[in-house]
Amino acid sequence: MIRGDSSEYELLEKWSKGFDCQGYKSCEIGVREGLGSKIIMDNIINNYIHVGVDPYGNLKYQHYDDSPEYQCDYTDEMRDTMLNDFLSYRNAGKFTMCLMTDEDFMNISKHQDSKFSFIHLDGPHMTKDVITESVWFANRCAPNTRIVYDDYPKYDMPLIEKIMEKYDFKVLEKGKNKVCLEKNES
Repeated sequence: MIRGDSSEYELLEKWSKGFDCQGYKSCEIGVREGLGSKIIMDNIINNYIHVGVDPYGNLKYQHYDDSPEYQCDYTDEMRDTMLNDFLSYRNAGKFTMCLMTDEDFMNISKHQDSKFSFIHLDGPHMTKDVITESVWFANRCAPNTRIVYDDYPKYDMPLIEKIMEKYDFKVLEKGKNKVCLEKNES
């Protein structure tokens, strides 16, 4: 059973259901056990491939603006279970996993020149990291793109919304824990 560690997955399902990726990639930063990626892959249409990004390995880092560094339980065993759970998606060419940090993904992965149309940001929850990810994806977004932010009350979402306005993103809908920004050039 593929699990998640957050809330409002029904909103992620609503925002991804029938969303036409028009042949571009989808991505989730912070896969963990995989529920977010599963929901996205089961609901979007016409995406090229879904890219998961998570380093696992029980890394020690600062998770929130107001927290010290600490180690979470993102074990290699969790990674192996997730990869096994996603075997059918992987074999069907629907999913690829980048076992690296968000920084490495943005700087050295083979996906850095790709375009993305549906993104779920559920990795580091520090404002500066979320801004970096947001701007990186905004510069690589398809004409019609949705970005879903998880745990947005934990960081400065009003600042991020202001920055994303410069890239023509607007709030589509906001829950208590998740928010969806959308850019639509049609």
